[in-house]
Amino acid sequence: MNRFQELFRAFAMEKGFVKYQIESYNNFIYNTLQQIIDEIGEIRPESEKLGDFRVKLGRVRVGQPSVKEGDGSLRNILPMEARIRDLTYAAPIFLEMTPTADGFEQETAEVKIGELPVMVKSDICPLSKMSREELVRAGEDPDDPGGYFIVNGTERVLVLVEELAANKMVLEKKGSGNVEQSIRLNSERRGWGQRHTISRKKDGLLVISFANLQNFPLIVLM
Repeated sequence: MNRFQELFRAFAMEKGFVKYQIESYNNFIYNTLQQIIDEIGEIRPESEKLGDFRVKLGRVRVGQPSVKEGDGSLRNILPMEARIRDLTYAAPIFLEMTPTADGFEQETAEVKIGELPVMVKSDICPLSKMSREELVRAGEDPDDPGGYFIVNGTERVLVLVEELAANKMVLEKKGSGNVEQSIRLNSERRGWGQRHTISRKKDGLLVISFANLQNFPLIVLM
């Protein structure tokens, strides 16, 4: 085993490959979700009949993964049941709302505003707090790292895609082959986009590539 393999194995053992996804989801639950509510602040219905009426938004809370049965009852569930019954592994979202009419605040109420898909092995997933023996009894693979969702009984993952910002140039000073430098640009206008690459070759020639046009002399287009 070479040094690279040793480093790769150590990284996999300590960090894993889905830890960053779980941490990002947990941050959304604990911080980002409340920040979104705080930015909205309040809701003002567009109706003259209501006068000066608004609803102030308060603390948001995510409950436990659950399912609503046919008789209307709610019951907590685990990922395995969601897989077997073709359910979506989700948790209810509750939000504190305070109606205000003509400057007078009424009683605050916690209202369910929707459901949020739960990432397996995140902090709000019961599996994250189970031992290996408990995971086996729950029908789960104790070596399953999680980091995915269950939608209608099917496991779904989020794929990280890196995209350039629209209409911003990115310069790469280190080239490869006969290219010394290159500039990448995602040109977008009115919802239509096209990726462009302008390269400077070692002989000083500037070429451009976009769509089906590859390594075309830039001076010809100017």
